[in-house]
Amino acid sequence: MTQQTEINQITPLEEDAEDEAVLTPEIPIGIVLARILIVSAMSFSAALAIFCVVGAIWPIAGLAAIATLFFLALMFAVERVAER
Repeated sequence: MTQQTEINQITPLEEDAEDEAVLTPEIPIGIVLARILIVSAMSFSAALAIFCVVGAIWPIAGLAAIATLFFLALMFAVERVAER
């Protein structure tokens, strides 16, 4: 009797784990790589903008800030494509 009760308690948890694994969509490798590259480029350009603002190199800081906003918009576009 005790073993059967333990088995019944464990089984629903295993079924839930299997259901979650089935419901998780598979993300294409291109979307994953795009996310990695965009986030890396965005962080690099944001860091460059901050360093140039601190160093008072305004033209480069402005270009780096614009690049950061571009990569942010690109990330939103990639996320919208990934939803489909």
